[in-house]
Amino acid sequence: MRSAAAVVRTTFAAVALCALAAGCSGDSGTQSGTGGSGPSGSASGPGKPGRYSALPEPCGSVSESTLQGLLPDAAPEVYRGTPTETYDSGRRSGCTWQGTHPETGNTLRLTVDFERVISYDPQVSDDDQAELDFAARATEAGLPSPDAPETPDTPGAPEDPDSPESPDAPQDGDDTGDGAGDDDAESDADGDDADSGTDAGAPTGTDSDGNPVPRDIGIGHDAYLDDRLSTTATGAHRDVTVAFRSANVIATVHYTEITTRTDAPPESGPLQDGAQRVGRHLAGGFDD
Repeated sequence: MRSAAAVVRTTFAAVALCALAAGCSGDSGTQSGTGGSGPSGSASGPGKPGRYSALPEPCGSVSESTLQGLLPDAAPEVYRGTPTETYDSGRRSGCTWQGTHPETGNTLRLTVDFERVISYDPQVSDDDQAELDFAARATEAGLPSPDAPETPDTPGAPEDPDSPESPDAPQDGDDTGDGAGDDDAESDADGDDADSGTDAGAPTGTDSDGNPVPRDIGIGHDAYLDDRLSTTATGAHRDVTVAFRSANVIATVHYTEITTRTDAPPESGPLQDGAQRVGRHLAGGFDD
């Protein structure tokens, strides 16, 4: 039979080995957890909590009066909406309403989506991470990246002042003394104004062909609008997206019209107006 002293020595050795192993494991976890920006890097703790710790109830986020304007003459059950299935309604939630245009018979669909952003980087707050995520979405939608260098209004003058491409070259005509150079300069200036895009009064949010382009809008802390038309041999559909950020929540609105007519694609104006109306309505529900 082993003595009591031998048992004590064996137990003490086992405890010491266990403590040493735990200490080594803790050091390794600390090193691997630094700099992580996702769940795998959460060992060092999450970033500063965002302003919002919960999301709105999506199917109750849009008033019935607003829905009646966007989906006119729909059945009462349509206005109750269909919730989007998500794994965690505290992080992501949404709702869809679908009806039929009473005059054209086109399908009308409204979808809202909420995402609560959480940062797993201790150096980045939830609000700041949401700002980064939103900027990435805007760039993906086609808006200029905030990090992209600004394009100068006019190109720099060539090193050779006598070059025909030099901005100073047209001034040579001023030496004739007959005033023709001044008239030509004024005519050229007028022509430049006419071709200068939005600065000359072109429709806001369209390219030179009149097609909608993504643009920033004034909703929440950051927002943009994207208008896309898709056509096929069997019809067309236009989807207008309004996305905005309020602190650490990103909200997205899709207002879509679908038609089986190939000769009459859905108009842009009513869909843009409707999507922005819902966006403003949702933004008003956040405590900014």
